[in-house]
Amino acid sequence: MDKQLAKHLIRVAFRSQRELSGCLGALKEGCSPEEYRDYARGVAAAVHEINVALTNKAIAAYPELEQEIESDMQKYGRYL
Repeated sequence: MDKQLAKHLIRVAFRSQRELSGCLGALKEGCSPEEYRDYARGVAAAVHEINVALTNKAIAAYPELEQEIESDMQKYGRYL
């Protein structure tokens, strides 16, 4: 994987995580507390797996991206 592909993969992973996390409010309002707890755990598990399977591997291949990601997160609130 080249560096540009790693950047693209990280952006897609972050976008997927935002989409999943964005569902939590609606789930909390539309589910019983027990259902919400189960869905929230599922979202957390999915986000974790995205990090392990995709984001962490891409950053391990190109460690310099970590500073770029951090800079964008501080400046824009997301990785551009």
